[in-house]
Order: sequence, then structure tokens, then C-alpha cells
Amino acid sequence: MTPRELKAHKTAPKQLSEIPTFKPQKRNKLPKPFKGLGGPRIESTGMIDVSADHVAFMYWRDGPILSDRAFYAHLFCRLANESLSPIFEFHWHPSHKGFHCKTPCRTTGNYTDRMLPGASRTVLENET
Repeated sequence: MTPRELKAHKTAPKQLSEIPTFKPQKRNKLPKPFKGLGGPRIESTGMIDVSADHVAFMYWRDGPILSDRAFYAHLFCRLANESLSPIFEFHWHPSHKGFHCKTPCRTTGNYTDRMLPGASRTVLENET
């Protein structure tokens, strides 16, 4: 995705109309790439339409100690064939990486119905 294409997605009107509700996530209830996501420690928002062409998805993995927990947020563009193309990922892994985000900018891989492995990562500073 070129910087110009990413900017077009960034500036497109999107709206999250209410605070999302997180519910227990069962496996095989979501589209790719999250089809296998689920279990007793996972709660998600489900797919949330934020525009005619964009969908957001967030999930939380709980655990008995902080290092077992994680939070993920994704923004996808919905393609004509109902596939999803990732635009932005936000991750929080307190065990090893803290806050960081990924975009497909300046990548050549086909990320349709996938997350962003190998895409550039921006680490956000953690204040303590």
C-alpha cells in the first residue's frame, strides 16, 4: 500500500457511534483472519461497521497476571468480495512489547484476510 492510499483510508469519514461492548468470543464466529480466535480468556467487540467501507474489531485477552493480558484493535477496509484488507493494527503486550501499531504502508505483500506480519511497526512511548 502506498502512503497516498493509506492517507485516503485515514482521511475517509469513519464513526464509532458508541462505546463498544466486549463479550466472550467463541471460535469460528468471525471472518478470516480471526476465525480461530476464541476461548475462555478472549472477549471481543465483534466486527463494527465504522463507515460504508471500513470495519473495526477489538479484542482483549485476560489473564491472572498483567503479563498474561493483551489488547488488540484493528481497522479493515471491506473489499468488494467481502474480504478484509488491514489498514491499521494497535497492539498492547505488557509482557514484552508494550504499545505499538502497524500499517501496511510501503509493503508489497498481499494482506487480504490476514493481519500484518512483517509490516512496519511504530512503538509508542510508555510513560510510567
